Amino acid sequence: MSTIITEEMVLAKEAENEERRKEIQKARKSMPSTAEPDPNFPPECCCVKPLIYHNIKEEIPSHMQRFMYILCGLYLSLLVLIVYNIVVSLLCFIFHAAALQFGLSFLYLLGLPGSFIVWYFNCYSALARASRVRQVFAIAGLFIGFLFDAWMAIGVTNFGGCGWIMFISVMGFPPTMITVLIAAILWTLHGIAMFIMFVRFWKASNSILKKGARFNASVEII
Repeated sequence: MSTIITEEMVLAKEAENEERRKEIQKARKSMPSTAEPDPNFPPECCCVKPLIYHNIKEEIPSHMQRFMYILCGLYLSLLVLIVYNIVVSLLCFIFHAAALQFGLSFLYLLGLPGSFIVWYFNCYSALARASRVRQVFAIAGLFIGFLFDAWMAIGVTNFGGCGWIMFISVMGFPPTMITVLIAAILWTLHGIAMFIMFVRFWKASNSILKKGARFNASVEII
């Protein structure tokens, strides 16, 4: 005989998971500092060692995990986009002698740690620690992230970004035109996604800050 799953059952299960998460966090806080979880992010590679403990499933409230997973995907895709931007700038240097464009494209490698510090980790901490200060920093950081995407999507010639203006300047030469077009489209899509995440986080955080309360299960981000 099949079991009918009702909305009340789903809500009860979510409440149970949320209560379990709170108990885990409470138990962790009561433990000595030596018992804190070992850092696991960023992944250990070459001379890079983990600096923080990062676990969305364990530390982020269940009703906000989807939001955080999407934000994590945006962060990882940004890393790929920055590297792709350098590759496209290299093609512009080879075929169009755009040495300044290629050189300045390396400047955006600062976005690898910068985006993590400015918006991703602030959002993670705001949700995991229910910190009002982190909420403010996260809102500002997400907006800065959107502005960065907008700047790259515009793509002013010889400023390192492969966007729409750069696309216009290389039109007529397929090898670079196509790659720059792809970069411009990807930067635009990433910027739109960042703006959507900024608006949703801002709306949720704004309602909480007005009440002077912490994040709770009644606030839905996504």
